[in-house]
Formats: sequence, structure tokens, C-alpha cells
Amino acid sequence: MRKFLIPLAAFVVALPAVRAEEDGVKSKAMLLDGVAAYVNSEMITIAEVMMEVRRSPWAANASDVQRERRLREMYNATLNALIDRKLILGYVEKSKMTLQGWAVDNRVREIVAENFGGDQTKLHQLLADRKITFEEWKKNLEEDLLVSAARYQNVESRIKPTPAEIRAEYDANKGRYQTEKAVAVSMIILDPPGDESGKSVKERAREIEDKLNDGAKFADLARVYSSDTKAAQGGSWGKVNPEDVFRKEIVNMLTRLKPGEVSPLIVLDDFGYIVRKDEQQDGRALTFEEAAPLVESHLKMKKAEELYKAWMQRLRDEAYVKIFELPGM
Repeated sequence: MRKFLIPLAAFVVALPAVRAEEDGVKSKAMLLDGVAAYVNSEMITIAEVMMEVRRSPWAANASDVQRERRLREMYNATLNALIDRKLILGYVEKSKMTLQGWAVDNRVREIVAENFGGDQTKLHQLLADRKITFEEWKKNLEEDLLVSAARYQNVESRIKPTPAEIRAEYDANKGRYQTEKAVAVSMIILDPPGDESGKSVKERAREIEDKLNDGAKFADLARVYSSDTKAAQGGSWGKVNPEDVFRKEIVNMLTRLKPGEVSPLIVLDDFGYIVRKDEQQDGRALTFEEAAPLVESHLKMKKAEELYKAWMQRLRDEAYVKIFELPGM
């Protein structure tokens, strides 16, 4: 998945200015040095939160309003995750949990092998480029392992669905456990005209419709008219779950088409879409024996979320946590 890095300055600009009347000298730049939260005696800064936010994918094509809302959502979620981390590390210290030195060293070797082709000098070079010492990085890695160990002790190790629970979940939600639905789709995507002399999307759609009625093949027309990268494959998208790939307008059209049928023109954001449903593979209910591993996995995930939330709430109740809202929120 492609990751979009969000410059910290861009985030600051996206936020409303701090009210001048509160202080007379505050400005947007103050956010760079602001306090996001206190966890007991430790401080989390806005800059620390934004360092983590920058590592997350985000809606690059969103409108300004959507972008600001999304940034705020990411900021709040990231801040809460950092608070959880500090609470867990506090629990680790209080519980006197420790790791053997070899456990950290083994993890370092795994990371070097998986990400740097076994060449540790490449890791050191990357850290140097980011102005992080190897000791700092290794300390953070050790904390990661301790957090994982504490979570396993308090959450994962306590999750053991019984055969009766697995059967009850399956009987109550058989519709959830099916083979994957899939639709084979081909599509012609028409760009808006590049200049005034270009034919409109509707004019090209009529040409395509006329040629289809005269017996032309959809794939051949896709190679000529379609503007996306799948044109060379005759517009074929292969078998997909439409809800995971297409906008709802196209999904709704596909539900109305029978295999082999071609849609009328769909116009979305000035682009034209002509869709053909090539094939439909309906989901089949899994037998209990087939579904049992999936049911057990679902129950474990559900229970893990419940146990984790309860554990974090207990840690918060036992700690001092103060969160400072960003200006304008």
C-alpha cells in the first residue's frame, strides 16, 4: 500500500488559528511545541503525535474539509495509541517485566534479515539519515517487545473459545461464513475531453453503444476508447468483490446487470464509465467443519478487543491522564 507522508507544517496550516484574544501572542506555530497529553509524570507532545501520523496513509484526494476532519481523526486515534503505550510501559515497570538480552538481539537480526538483506550497515545508515542512534532505536524495539508481551499476558493468553461457543456463533450467524462473492467485470473509462474540439463523454458513449449493437466486441472497444491502464487487457478487472473496488454507483449498477449485460453510461465527476458484468460467482454457505477456523478467529478478535478495552480502562483509572485539545476542536 502506498503511504502518503504528511508534512507537519501542512497539518498546522490545516488547523484553525489559536484565538488571539486568549493570549495576544499565540499563533499556529505554537502547535509545534504544544503538549498533547500527560500520562502520570510523562508528557506527549503534538510533534510526537504528528511523527506517527505522518507514517499513516490518508485520503490524499479529499477535499479541504474532508482532509482537516481526517487529520483530526488520525491525530486523536494516534494520541490515544501513544497514551495506551505509555500506560502499558508503566504496567511493565510496575510488574517488573523484563526481557532476556538475546530476545532483543534476535529481533534485531530478524529485522536486518527481512528488511536489509542481512546487511546491518544498511540499518545503521538509515538510522543515521533519520538522526536516530542505534541505541535509541534498539531501546524503542525493546519497548515494543515488552508492550507485545504485556498485551499477550493480559489479552491474547486469556482467549480460548470453547467448542460450544464456536458452534453457537456459527448457528447464530451462518450468513457471515460463506465463500467469497466475486464478479468478473470489464469496464471502459472515458476521460473528459482534453480540449474544446474533443468529443464529449456522452458522444463517445453513443459511438460505443452503436458499435456494440453492430456486433463489435467490448474488449476491442475498451482497447480503443478506455483511458485506464486496464485498456490493454480489454478493460478486464478480473474477478473482484465490487464493494471493495468500485464506487457505490457502479456497485449498484452491477447488482442490476445479468452476466453478459452492458450498463448504460455512468457519469461520475465528469468521467464516464461503461460496465459489463462478465460473470458472477455467488457466495456459498460454509459447513460448520469448513467454517470452524474462521468462527474461532472471529471470536478471538472480538474477545481480544473487549479484553483490551477493559484492560486499558483499568490502567487509565489507576493513572493520571490529562489530554489537551487542539485549538478549534
